[in-house]
Amino acid sequence: MARNDDVTLVANIWTQLTNANAAAIRVANAGVSSVLLKATSGVAAPTNTTGSIVLNSGETLAADLTLAQLWPGVAGANRLWALSGTNSTVSVSHADA
Repeated sequence: MARNDDVTLVANIWTQLTNANAAAIRVANAGVSSVLLKATSGVAAPTNTTGSIVLNSGETLAADLTLAQLWPGVAGANRLWALSGTNSTVSVSHADA
């Protein structure tokens, strides 16, 4: 299912930003803390931060690159997760894959 929403992040817990398989996603960090982004192939949450992208406060990851292009080492990347050291909010928008 496509998503266009604000997502609340609970400190130190991986939160799934996609609510269905997605090929690309726009993420804007609306919080004051940096957020780590990590793709997976499936609905299991990441277990580490290896390969994450840092999105600083106020920065946006545009949807002009696919998850496969941003995480070429993750075969079948179709879900995106976020992790922050503090409670935070990100704005997300994606279409179904």
